[in-house]
Amino acid sequence: MRAADLTPVARDVMKRPAGLGFVFVSFAVAYLLCAMPWSGWLLLARPDFVLLALLFWTLHEPRMVGQGVAFALGLLMDVGDSMLLGEHALEYVLAVYLAQSLRVRILAFYLPEQTLHVAGILVLSSVVLVVLNLVLGADFPGFAFLLSPLLTAILWAPATWVLYHPAVRRRRTESHS
Repeated sequence: MRAADLTPVARDVMKRPAGLGFVFVSFAVAYLLCAMPWSGWLLLARPDFVLLALLFWTLHEPRMVGQGVAFALGLLMDVGDSMLLGEHALEYVLAVYLAQSLRVRILAFYLPEQTLHVAGILVLSSVVLVVLNLVLGADFPGFAFLLSPLLTAILWAPATWVLYHPAVRRRRTESHS
């Protein structure tokens, strides 16, 4: 077995793409976007910004963001949406598990293909949430519940640009110093 290559180039590859503060701020902004006063059909179509940020950081920073963070953010979203405690937590943990399982595959593709993978994860997690609500006695919301995960998936490319590029710029300025 060879020793790890710790040359400056190898250490630069091992750096985090973003600091903990940047990740925290991205989750706070995502939560505030979800907490805006959405109403009517916009409430049904509201993208899940927190889940979008969670999936992004799970894929790009698996050592920093995982199922524990997903569970905590899910509980926070349950309280914010006044839902049964644990519904979003279950949805987020399932989505993060799928993202962790498919991480290498998803990151091997370009953004359009990544968007399709993320859309599958989002739709599956939304289906689980709807099935859970049906088991608990709620009425079927119709297939309009698929609008939110599909709109969230459409936001994957802009979210990737917004979240990843400041981190890349930070890393480039650090390497030039």
